[in-house]
Amino acid sequence: MKKLVCSIALLGCVVAGNGQAAVPKGWFVAGTTPSAYEMGTQPGIRGANDNNAFIRSKNETRGFGTLMQTISAKAYRGRRVRFSGFLHTRDADKAGLWMRIDGADKQIVGFDNMEQRSLHGNNDWQNYNIVLDVPEEAADIAFGVLLSGKGEVLADDFKLDVVGNDVVPTGMPLRQLPGVPTNLSFSP
Repeated sequence: MKKLVCSIALLGCVVAGNGQAAVPKGWFVAGTTPSAYEMGTQPGIRGANDNNAFIRSKNETRGFGTLMQTISAKAYRGRRVRFSGFLHTRDADKAGLWMRIDGADKQIVGFDNMEQRSLHGNNDWQNYNIVLDVPEEAADIAFGVLLSGKGEVLADDFKLDVVGNDVVPTGMPLRQLPGVPTNLSFSP
């Protein structure tokens, strides 16, 4: 019966138009070139009675696509959070998890996209995580999985947990801008 339901769902996606699978409830598609990617869910290959999210490139692209959510930061203010999940890649130019914390003025106050530890090529299932501090002035938290360039990334068992201060943050330090201009005369 499960196979029949999956076949009917797949047929519905193809009949509906461009072959795009249904985006999971609560998630949305974004990125610099989201139309260059197919995103959705499929029956899980990591565990029985499971679903995996996927992002697959349709063609060569220089941009990226992401499957993401944005939530209020209210329940997490003043705490350290860990976004984690299992990823599997095939022929991926670059893939990974990402998380961004925005202040009330939409200024980024925390960010990590696994840039220095991104996945390339073929990678079997492994758990990855991002850990960021959520400042008191945080307004929202955005997070998801991304694929840049060609290939495929599968995602499974995502979690967003509050962790203790003994867990080391993974985010890149944000550049602090000076409050006033400096050296406008270009002196050495």
